[in-house]
Amino acid sequence: MKGPTPKRNVGRTLLRLIPVLAVLVAAGAFIIANRTEAITPEGKPVTLAKALDTYRAHPAAFREELGQIKNPVAPSKQIKGFTKPKAGVYTYATSGQDSIIYAGDSYKRPFPKQTYARVHHSSGCVWELYFAPIEEHVDAHRQCSGRGEYLCLAHMQKVSFAGIEGDEAHVCKPAMVQVGGDAVKAGGKEETICVSHGNRARIVIKYVGDEKVAVGGESRDAHHVRIDSYVKGDGLDGDAVADVWFDKEDGLYLKVVRTADVNVDRGGGNKGTYRVEATYTLQSRTPQV
Repeated sequence: MKGPTPKRNVGRTLLRLIPVLAVLVAAGAFIIANRTEAITPEGKPVTLAKALDTYRAHPAAFREELGQIKNPVAPSKQIKGFTKPKAGVYTYATSGQDSIIYAGDSYKRPFPKQTYARVHHSSGCVWELYFAPIEEHVDAHRQCSGRGEYLCLAHMQKVSFAGIEGDEAHVCKPAMVQVGGDAVKAGGKEETICVSHGNRARIVIKYVGDEKVAVGGESRDAHHVRIDSYVKGDGLDGDAVADVWFDKEDGLYLKVVRTADVNVDRGGGNKGTYRVEATYTLQSRTPQV
């Protein structure tokens, strides 16, 4: 006797047999894994206590092998910042989800209403930021709050969706100029290539403008930047866009609005889409430690 047919747009319904999944991270990286058994998507929210335990156990940056900044990349005299943000755990109001779309059915995994993001210091201008709304979805960045420039050295993402796992770090050499160089006034652009295991992603950074962002009743000056990522080839066709408001003093992420879509066609009818839609809004500039 056949079981019930899954309905469209259900969240925690048993998935059909999914032969392939690909994940597009904000910097354009893909995580690809295969699985051929029925699975159920579940996500475990990361609590404040859990985030604090992780930070206290390892307050220093995790990914030192991803590099440092020895020389300036594209500093601008128009930029007065930056200093590193304080280390610790920050609270972000959160909305959104990730999902798998397969054979016309969408299987969604909502994120909790709050994310406890961790800032870990490295040496010099370098620090790392970890967004982890659920244990199965970690979106991380290795940044440099440098003098007259704000850089991204690498983007890391670890995803587990219904038992399918991937862990990637895309390194940008030279570092991605997010504020600085030509990206210092409205319409200004910078471009770079980030690489992981032979995958290359073209990243376009567009400076949107100087704006104000309210954080805990305080109005903060921010650099509004739009980051577009493009990858195509080897059965993959995807793009991502992230609007980010960086604090002008230290580069702390004040707000992030991110979407990503990747379509996968591995032949033989094996087609699917992985999608991320998430918004993070900082609630206080004072971290918990």
